[in-house]
Amino acid sequence: MRWFYYVITFLLFFVFSLLQSSFFPYFAIWGAVPNLVFCLFFTLIFFEPQQHYTDGFFAAIMAGLFADMFLPSYFGVSTGAFLVAYITYKIFGHFLRENQQKHLVFYFMGMFSLLFLVHQATLFLFSLALDFPFSFGITFLVSLVYGVAFAMVGFYIGKKIFARHFDNQLKLF
Repeated sequence: MRWFYYVITFLLFFVFSLLQSSFFPYFAIWGAVPNLVFCLFFTLIFFEPQQHYTDGFFAAIMAGLFADMFLPSYFGVSTGAFLVAYITYKIFGHFLRENQQKHLVFYFMGMFSLLFLVHQATLFLFSLALDFPFSFGITFLVSLVYGVAFAMVGFYIGKKIFARHFDNQLKLF
């Protein structure tokens, strides 16, 4: 039944990338458009069960493929940036597990901001090496705030859908 998850994930990335590239540019603030593909990617990996690493890698590859279609660079650059962000999330998530349940929304916002920075920094480093236009600036900060707003919607939807993975009850046995 896991194949159904992969089909739904693929379709969600497809719809979100279409919205990001065709509808949301009309709502740009200082040239920043919300990165819906990154918001969906982060929501999926945030609510990923602990032992399902394949779901996160699949989400990173799908997010990268759909983001690569709209990035003016070589194909595969965004996929690499999403994989770096996913590995960073797994490393930081391993060390920050103990207070995650107590303040889940703040943990979500902090990790989203950190991974957004890692993703953008990776794209910036790739742009220096492969010579395509990409830069940091005020657009980065506006895009981060814009992304956090959309990711919070994804957080509450994901919390309702994936609630069985995030129960706060003490397990004795």
